[in-house]
Amino acid sequence: MFNLFAKVTKTADLSAELKKQLNELAGTQVFIGVPDGSDSNWSEDITNAELLYVHTHGVRQKEMREEMNPKVESGELTYSKAVQMYLHTHGSPLWHSPPRPVIEPALESKKEVIAKQLRKVAEFALDGQDYEVELQKAGLLGQNIARAWFDDPSNGWAPNSPVTEEAKGSDRPLIDTGELRKSIMYVVEKGNKA
Repeated sequence: MFNLFAKVTKTADLSAELKKQLNELAGTQVFIGVPDGSDSNWSEDITNAELLYVHTHGVRQKEMREEMNPKVESGELTYSKAVQMYLHTHGSPLWHSPPRPVIEPALESKKEVIAKQLRKVAEFALDGQDYEVELQKAGLLGQNIARAWFDDPSNGWAPNSPVTEEAKGSDRPLIDTGELRKSIMYVVEKGNKA
């Protein structure tokens, strides 16, 4: 006959700390894009955030601009940079400006890679470790994936028209100086700090 004895020792209850860390992580978001108001202007008239919006969604036709501009200038209607990017994404047959979306399709194409890094963030949090570095890595990963989309043949972008190629001296859509691509960045925003 055998007698088994076991002794359980409780050294520390870290459940409250773990709960706090998981709540903080749940309220944290990683954004990939061109922050409006950043110092990344394409010209005096348009920021890179606005320019990317236009490329994503297309361009408004003249009649639409003439109808909307007085309302926008009076404040009756807001026409954000996001709306302009919408026009670049969806294109404008009238202006022969095909949509060339960047951020959403780029991130979608590599969602498994991004999910793997976000899983690592969660594992660090569950282990009670500081997950901030892994979260920053996730943001940087998303940023680099979006930037690489400009050269990715799977982006499906329509080629530049011969007129555009001649005017800019290049057949690479959306790439002129490279500033638009470089303006894409990530931002980690913490919300709930319970």
